[in-house]
Amino acid sequence: MSQRQFRLPKDIPLEEYPKPEAYLEEARRLTDEASRQGIVLRAMGPIALHFYFPEYVDLYRHMKRLGDRVFTDIDYAAYGKQRGKMIPFFESQGYEVERRALLLSGGERHIYFGERIPMIDVFFDRLNYNHPIDYRGRLDGHPYCVSLTDLLLQKLQIVQIADKDLKDAMLLLLAGQIGPVGGDGIDAAYIAGLLADDWGFYHTATGNLAQVADSAEGVKTLTETHRQRIQQNASAILQHIEEVPKTRRWRNRAKVGTSRPWYNEVADW
Repeated sequence: MSQRQFRLPKDIPLEEYPKPEAYLEEARRLTDEASRQGIVLRAMGPIALHFYFPEYVDLYRHMKRLGDRVFTDIDYAAYGKQRGKMIPFFESQGYEVERRALLLSGGERHIYFGERIPMIDVFFDRLNYNHPIDYRGRLDGHPYCVSLTDLLLQKLQIVQIADKDLKDAMLLLLAGQIGPVGGDGIDAAYIAGLLADDWGFYHTATGNLAQVADSAEGVKTLTETHRQRIQQNASAILQHIEEVPKTRRWRNRAKVGTSRPWYNEVADW
């Protein structure tokens, strides 16, 4: 029986904490090894942004979004049909599953921990927080990461969006291109179509896009050219969203508005 104990990253002293390079190397290694075994793992969060935009890493870190530890975990999206393969795979790579999290949310999420990296999150089929992000059929466009579109949607779905999430969205709008450019663009048409059937998500996302554009003014690391690009891309996505005809479901929910909750409450394990 293993004597290793799971510890939250914030509880690990900095002198024991893995270097940022260890996270990046391990995220890539695990994805490659999973692929060799026919398993799909795609990185999310700041690690994905490092993979997509290496030329912006210095700017990203100077935006004071990442903190002393830089990365707190490796977040992966995976297909639910491969759920049964995950525990054996991660055990073969030196990781254990966190049993309490498995009992509480094993159908949607696994947490692993090991010597190299203290916490790895695997989300199956969807990220199910204030508004769900569905990954089914969407994890094959990039060899290591979820799409830029889904990375942005992860930020836009947050009802009480934090400074770190605003800065992630700023980087996406600064470094990414609008449109499915070679599979690596931010697909505004997909976002607009998704929100055209869900007034609650529309309300949250459009408010967050406007807040990202406004908040860019207060980030001193950004140049005026950076701010203009972020604001222009936010405006372009908002325009796409407004131009797409809304469904009857959207219109009926819009009549209710914010008089009752339009989002899912989130309680982490």
